Amino acid sequence: MPMTFRPALAAAAMLACACHAAYAADFDRRLNEANAGPFWQHGNLVVNTAVASAVAGALWLGAEDRLGRTLWQSSEAWAVSAAVTEVLKVAAGRVRPTETQDPGKWFAGGRSFPSGHTTAAASVVTPLILEYKDDHPMVWLLAAIPAYEMVSRVKTHSHWQSDVIAGAAIGAATGYLEHQRGPWVVKALPRGVYVGFRKAF
Repeated sequence: MPMTFRPALAAAAMLACACHAAYAADFDRRLNEANAGPFWQHGNLVVNTAVASAVAGALWLGAEDRLGRTLWQSSEAWAVSAAVTEVLKVAAGRVRPTETQDPGKWFAGGRSFPSGHTTAAASVVTPLILEYKDDHPMVWLLAAIPAYEMVSRVKTHSHWQSDVIAGAAIGAATGYLEHQRGPWVVKALPRGVYVGFRKAF
């Protein structure tokens, strides 16, 4: 098996085992409405801002310097993980906690598994953390974004606990692969896009 695909296969196997174990252990719980305070209502805004910032930064800086290249990796990781998540949502068909008290309702036309917002958050921050963790340890604070999103999605009854765990795993794995091998799209784009829009001003 090519070395490129071994981390992806390992991540997929670990994800499947983790989700099966969570389900078998009756891990998922629907939290009480009182647990969702105002602080946890901004998950969508936080993730959308992170994704938009990464994409805008990648387009502006291009991939000539370190930060621009890393932002391209983050942007690609988000796009790839979003596609993977969409396929899994359709395949799993899990019903959200807002629609049922039963976490075992799979293949029922739902879109709960995995959490797309958690996937997006983890995919965007992972390349940045991996790139700058040695030079700037404070970059680890970015891990608070997917952590916040995980709690937010569960507290607001948007997802079950195993949904957000799966989303974080998918996002982190995609971000890791992008950091190791990407950015793939940039390598296929014309030089003008590689340079970035800032050079036009």
